[in-house]
This record gives sequence, C-alpha cells and structure tokens, in this order.
Amino acid sequence: MKNKICVWVQISLIFVGCSLSNPNQIEDVIAQNRKKWERQKIVHYQITQKLSCFCPPSTREPKIIEINHGNIVTINGIETSNGNNMGKTFPEFFEWIEEKKARDPFTSKYTFDPKYGFPNMIYFNMRENMKDEELRYVLTDFKILD
Repeated sequence: MKNKICVWVQISLIFVGCSLSNPNQIEDVIAQNRKKWERQKIVHYQITQKLSCFCPPSTREPKIIEINHGNIVTINGIETSNGNNMGKTFPEFFEWIEEKKARDPFTSKYTFDPKYGFPNMIYFNMRENMKDEELRYVLTDFKILD
C-alpha cells in the first residue's frame, strides 16, 4: 500500500511540475494582472517610465507621465495634445506586451505590481542573434491622482 501511495505522490509531483513550466501560464499571468488593473478603475494616475534600448538618449531619459481617463495629458509636467507623446498608458502596455509575445520573442520577462496589477518591468529580446534590438521598460513611482 505504501508503494502505491509513493507512486501516486510521484505522479502528482510530475503533473504539478509540468503545469508550472507551461508557457501558457505566462499569458495567464498577463491576463490576471490586466484584470486586476481594470478592477481598480483608476482613471487619473502618474507613473515614471524609463525605456532602455539602443535608441537616442532623449528616448531613454525617465519621463513622468500623467494619464487621465486613458489619455496621456502631461509628460514631465508639459501638456501633450498631439498624440506623439513617447509614453504609454497601462492598457497600452498590456496591449504592447500581448503584441510582442504573439511574435514569439527569444526572451521575454515581466513583473507586475502585486497590489494594482500594472506592469512594473517589461523586457523583450526578439531575436537571439541580433544585437541592440532589446527593449526594457521600467515603471516606477506610481501615484493615484485626484
């Protein structure tokens, strides 16, 4: 009887291990955090966005982004209205993650805020043998605004 129990325990552990390495689990984490963010119903917030890439220095400088009702309204305190604003809202980040993930990147990593669900680090390396195409966003200093 003890041998049967040991066999069942080992089989169970194998199934648990297989489920933990399931690549679909990453998408589930993305979807879960997106839902967590949407449940918050936060419409006016501020975040510091820093992009690391092989791109012009002005693109890589941290930017304080204010978002109100789904629109970027200021970057570093300057009002924006032209749509060419070099920043993303959290819903846009979730879309961007899903678009990049669908292209089967060589490497992708994400971390999400445990309380609110928004992404706080996103990294993509799309091709193994191509240099300087990696992108990393780091999102910090989240504030809910009135």
